[in-house]
Amino acid sequence: MDPDARTPTRPFQVGAVLVGAVVFALLAIEVWHTHTPMRWERPILTTIERFPLPGRDFWTALFEPVPFAFITVALAFAAVARDRTSLAIAGLTGCLTAVVTTELVFKPLIGRYRVHVVGIHPHLAHLGGPMFPSAHVTAAAAWATFAWMIVDRRSRLRPFLVAIPFIVGWAVTSKHMHWPADVVGGLIVGPTAVYCTVSLLRAAARWEAQSKAEPDANDRVDVPA
Repeated sequence: MDPDARTPTRPFQVGAVLVGAVVFALLAIEVWHTHTPMRWERPILTTIERFPLPGRDFWTALFEPVPFAFITVALAFAAVARDRTSLAIAGLTGCLTAVVTTELVFKPLIGRYRVHVVGIHPHLAHLGGPMFPSAHVTAAAAWATFAWMIVDRRSRLRPFLVAIPFIVGWAVTSKHMHWPADVVGGLIVGPTAVYCTVSLLRAAARWEAQSKAEPDANDRVDVPA
């Protein structure tokens, strides 16, 4: 049995997922078919414009589809090298699920676009496609969660992994690709997708191990008294 199958699901993890789902739903309702930043987003945008992120092109390019696929597959190979094949499969699946769901489900459904004002009346200009949640941040958060599960608990890389999604969020916001709510949405979707996928696989592995451990009724031999 894969050692990851014995890892228990802690109650606070389930609670964090539920809280994240509620926050995401509230954000989605707030930005539903909106075309301008929310009031609470404007101060954040103003601050970010004053302090643009150095190297922001690198961070956005790193989580474009092709580079993201390469670094995620590399993580999966790293997990296999550590004899954690189940985690490799689940983490890779979770990362891809997060990005695909963001692009094909959440973005078209929520439909948040920028507005380009021409003359007096605002006309919708779907620049770069729908915005919520940010696919770049979703990919970064999913990848960082996957990596967090692979590295050792005492690894010095862990603080850096936590910082990556926030750096990418800063980058896409400073490049005017997204607004803060889009970043928060990505910070929720990425880890949730990876966590749920890994948890489901672990639960399936535990169930399979228990079913094999229990003797089948047809194989029991009655011993005469």
